[in-house]
Amino acid sequence: MRNCVLIVLVLFFIGGKAQRIGNYVANGSFEEYYDCSMFSNSLQQVKHWLSIDSSSLGAIYNAICNTRVPINGTGYQYPKTGNACVVSTFYWLNSNLLRGYLKNRLKYNLQAGKTYCVKFYINVTNASTYGIDGFGAYFGGNEIDTITKSNVPLSYIIPQVQNPQGNIITDTLNWVAITGTFTANGTEKYALIGNFLADNDVDTLMINSMYLPQIYADVNIDDVSCIPIDLEAYAGRDTTIFIGDSVHIGREPDFAIDTGCVWYKLPSTTAIDTISGMWVKPPIGTHTYVVRQELECSSLKWDTVVVNVKNDVGIGELKDESLELRVYPNPANGMLNVESPLTPKGGTVTIFDVLGKNILSQQLELKNGKGEIDVSELMNGIYTLKFTDSKKRSAVKKLVINR
Repeated sequence: MRNCVLIVLVLFFIGGKAQRIGNYVANGSFEEYYDCSMFSNSLQQVKHWLSIDSSSLGAIYNAICNTRVPINGTGYQYPKTGNACVVSTFYWLNSNLLRGYLKNRLKYNLQAGKTYCVKFYINVTNASTYGIDGFGAYFGGNEIDTITKSNVPLSYIIPQVQNPQGNIITDTLNWVAITGTFTANGTEKYALIGNFLADNDVDTLMINSMYLPQIYADVNIDDVSCIPIDLEAYAGRDTTIFIGDSVHIGREPDFAIDTGCVWYKLPSTTAIDTISGMWVKPPIGTHTYVVRQELECSSLKWDTVVVNVKNDVGIGELKDESLELRVYPNPANGMLNVESPLTPKGGTVTIFDVLGKNILSQQLELKNGKGEIDVSELMNGIYTLKFTDSKKRSAVKKLVINR
């Protein structure tokens, strides 16, 4: 029995953590590294990235900290975001030793049956003689560990996300997005980025005659992401802290989610930040934060989190000052039960929408600390419910209406 409980707790922890993940690709913008000194430009210095095996180079690490940005041996290029990117050889005609493939150990295995939105940005280096159409992303499991020679075309691998055939990328200045969606089978724990076409299947277009007769394409890569297409907005769990403490709300910051998120602190409708998660240090009182999330591959979504800030008092005193509150069912669709054992006579219920607008306010009589209100007229969505008793004590809960 003890083992069963332990397994359930572990699965709950893993599932809860995975639910908060936006981008499954670890270090997708190549900002984290082990060493970034002037002569440390190997892909092995980049955290969570490697070539498929140790016999191939995979890619070169270009960063401001190793003085390879913006100028390096392949040309002039700033990263898509941040301070770093990588460059890899995607095509070299009649050479069996120069293909590069980048392998990433995902933060978690992908979930079976779930659809993911994949994106990575590329452009062709200034020194390349040809533009190509061979850009793909493959997601796999243990079979990737069996690959023994990865500097040749891996044409037997069919990537789930592939640049359309004939769509030759020749841009050496702007970053071009390679995008697509696929449904996982649940075994995927690695992402591979590269050109999975055989040499004779690659469409090409000459862009630079300086280094002819060599026919090759070196490619800059940045901002690799794999996001669940139904990713919910996540503001964090309601929490109580002491005055002077800070608390993190939302997800961990990530380039793939940051640009789609806008934060508000109610009742103000002025944005306070555009990031997927952040630290806050509010004053004493009850504070409601709202995140608005609108990603390219999913619809507009909202979420709220309530942070209660208390005086630095003893546990017993804190318990006496706190107002207990329970609302159910949540999500609700008709009558909503409200319980507050410490306030047997009742109080005032106020419901706010995600922008802080007061849409319902009424007195609620409690019998033995229990009562109910009708929320059947509220539209589907996320709301904040505030209950205040006769002693001016209050508690706030997140409320979801879903029919």
